[in-house]
Amino acid sequence: MSVIRYLAGLAAGLLVVLAVLTPTYAQDMNTRVIVPDVPGGALFTGCYQVQQRLYGPYRMSFCLEQRGTYSVRGGGVRCDGRLNWSAKGRDINVKLQRTSCGNGVAWSGDSMTCRGGNLLPAFLARIIVPDLPVLQTLRCTYTPSVRGEKPVQITARRVD
Repeated sequence: MSVIRYLAGLAAGLLVVLAVLTPTYAQDMNTRVIVPDVPGGALFTGCYQVQQRLYGPYRMSFCLEQRGTYSVRGGGVRCDGRLNWSAKGRDINVKLQRTSCGNGVAWSGDSMTCRGGNLLPAFLARIIVPDLPVLQTLRCTYTPSVRGEKPVQITARRVD
């Protein structure tokens, strides 16, 4: 009987360790990332506007929701695509799906790794989600999938 209890305890402990080590996926809208000075982490789900232009004339916005989306506008191009994201520790990993923009143009399947910037002011964060801080900005490394293009640092501000 003690061997069975030992094996059951070992299996339960292994499941706990695996749960802690695996990334959290978009299905959990209460996902939080670790932020300095906020012991319980901060919510980051929502929509953001990238402050810098990408590949020259293009402006991007994206939403980290259960069904992640992104939009690119500029230079006569309008692209609306999907994205996948996951979070682990302080990092939010985003993978854009390649999408057709029409007229024989497509946006590449680039990726971003983001970390939280500023928190929303405390009174506003409490209105949005009581007792949980919310990130106002994300600082990201945008990594193009296009050969020859280098990663760039971008800042994205919450718009919702």
